[in-house]
Amino acid sequence: MRALETCLYADDLAAAGQFYTEVLGLVLHSKVEERHLFYRLDGSMLLIFNPTTSARPGDVPAHAGKPGGHACLSIDRDHTDEWQEKLQAQGLNVTRYAWGERGESLYFQDPAGNVLELAPASIWGIMDV
Repeated sequence: MRALETCLYADDLAAAGQFYTEVLGLVLHSKVEERHLFYRLDGSMLLIFNPTTSARPGDVPAHAGKPGGHACLSIDRDHTDEWQEKLQAQGLNVTRYAWGERGESLYFQDPAGNVLELAPASIWGIMDV
C-alpha cells in the first residue's frame, strides 16, 4: 500500500496555483474554480482544496480542513542544493535539516501556511526512485 493522494487546504486558490505551478514547477492536472486544484505527481496526486467550498456536500463526501498542513515531496538527494537556491531566489524562508547519512530535508511554507518539505525518500530508508 502507498499514499495515492495528499490533501492540503488553501483559502486563496489563485495564489496556491501560482505557487505550485511557478515556484515548484508542478503541472496542473485539473481544477474547479474556487473549489480545488489537482496536481499529478510521480505515482500520486496532490490535492489542494479551498476549505470553504469543499466543505459543502456534493457528489463525494465534503473535504473540510484548515490551511497549515504538511506534505513532503520527494526529490533526488543530489538536487537539494539546487532546490534550496531556487526556493530562496523566490523569497522563501528555507530551513535545512540533516537526517545523518539518510539525507537532508528542506522545509518552507506555501502562501496558505502549509509546511512543505522536499527530501529524498532515503530519509525514511526508502530507496530513491
